[in-house]
Amino acid sequence: MDRLSPPHDRAYPVQALDAPERDRMSYFFVSYSRHDRKKFNLDQVFNDLRAAGVPLWLVPDDVPPGIDWKDVKDDAIAGSDGLIYFSSRHINRTPVIDLELWTARRMSKPVFPVLLAGEPEYLPELYRADYIDFREDYAAGLKALIARLPKEDLSAKPVKKTAPKSKGYVFISYAEEDTAFVIKLRDYLKGRGYGYWDYQDSDRDYHGLLFLELEEVIKNAAATISVMSPDWKRSKWAAKEFLFSEEVGTPIFLLKVQEMEPTLVTAGIPYIDFTRDEQKGFDKLDNELRRKGLL
Repeated sequence: MDRLSPPHDRAYPVQALDAPERDRMSYFFVSYSRHDRKKFNLDQVFNDLRAAGVPLWLVPDDVPPGIDWKDVKDDAIAGSDGLIYFSSRHINRTPVIDLELWTARRMSKPVFPVLLAGEPEYLPELYRADYIDFREDYAAGLKALIARLPKEDLSAKPVKKTAPKSKGYVFISYAEEDTAFVIKLRDYLKGRGYGYWDYQDSDRDYHGLLFLELEEVIKNAAATISVMSPDWKRSKWAAKEFLFSEEVGTPIFLLKVQEMEPTLVTAGIPYIDFTRDEQKGFDKLDNELRRKGLL
């Protein structure tokens, strides 16, 4: 199957919305693996592009705090002048990037594929004949990429790098019945500089590539917050989300928001009690985030 086929059965409505806080400014959405950002020193690439007048929109740098990440990226792609796609062996196994490419294709946005490492087969078939090669000569590759971008979308002056808007996102694991508390939690996260990622609006059908997408989301989260209640305990997916977060080393915070019977999955693991005093619970969460180096 072509990697630009729909990654799963979920419907993605596409609207020509402006990206958050950009107000129709020109920019290119950058699609890349967080793993590759360090491995290939993509921050230097981003700086060199800005110096040449290329405005960029990056995750997580340009995502405002308190925003649902699964929605904001669609808006950002819709408001962009195109998508710069950095490909490598690692990105070939990243369903979240598949979704960014599929969204750009549905919106008829131009895609500028860049091969960082490996063979052209790592690229989606649609782009294997016309990619920009960074593998042997970085300077030549950078020049070729800049030359391919529409001149009318570039700045005549270097683009200033701005401070990141958020610290990343927190994956929230919860049952829909606990939405009232989760709304307060989202406001709390916004005040602490974080966005969030949850699946309340999806159909909860974690099959095929959607299941892999969830894995990628948890791996790249700053933390997982599990909102514990009797409904969370009965959830088909909450325990799996907790155990996977633990396995991949994503920091986990257990928030007990309703009285519930003990569960074997979290037996012996400390939790923050919100059942008696919510404010004290949030104060304790502050302390725990700070202790983990997340505040």
